[in-house]
Amino acid sequence: MPEADSGADPVLDVMRRHRSVRDFKPGQPVPEEVTERAVEAAQCAATSSWIQAYHLLEVIDADERAELASLAGGQRQVADAGALFVISGDTRRHRLVAAREGQPYVNSAELFVLATVDASLFAQNLTLAFESMGYGTCYIGGLRNDLAAVDRLLELPDGIFPLFGLCVGVPASDPGTRPRMPARDIWSRGRYPTDEELMGQVDAFDEAAASYYAGRGAAGRDWSGGIWRKFSRPMRTALRGFYDSKGASFD
Repeated sequence: MPEADSGADPVLDVMRRHRSVRDFKPGQPVPEEVTERAVEAAQCAATSSWIQAYHLLEVIDADERAELASLAGGQRQVADAGALFVISGDTRRHRLVAAREGQPYVNSAELFVLATVDASLFAQNLTLAFESMGYGTCYIGGLRNDLAAVDRLLELPDGIFPLFGLCVGVPASDPGTRPRMPARDIWSRGRYPTDEELMGQVDAFDEAAASYYAGRGAAGRDWSGGIWRKFSRPMRTALRGFYDSKGASFD
């Protein structure tokens, strides 16, 4: 049985150093051999029943990257990073396999969830692989601002569900790491915490977040304020219709 070790661990050290890098050194693309090494490692992520329901599309056309940067809300790193990838849930292969055998592809919400989970596990492994080689990364959820436009630009077939982007490159600066809630706040044993316990954890974390913001010239902000503002209005309401159009099922 493995024993807990409080000493240094290179994998855990890389994981703890994660930060979202938005400022990359120009003119330093990510070599193909580096990406291949990262992808091979990322593929070792768990995958439900070996279905491998994910795809990584590297966007290499500069004009397409500029358009995606605009669609993502003007995030310049989408255009400027050493590499830009679009990570998708991929059910295309499964559909083609079924069609080749003359068998139905019985769609369901479960298949969309499987593809989303598979792709997310793969993406986190991919990020860890790139960061272990000294590269900076930044996920781009802003691609979901207008997935129909992203879909048209990249000419994605049915059965492919773009989820988010990933910028990779050589960092031009170190933004530092954001604090996280204490491990014991997101890890419970036996039962989920009571609402009173949760709100006590929120209040304590607000203090840590306020200190973090103050140190970066944004005094007066905290974590819970950002949360209630973010979720006080509808977000990306076209998502279900788009994924329906690409062959997802929510039934």
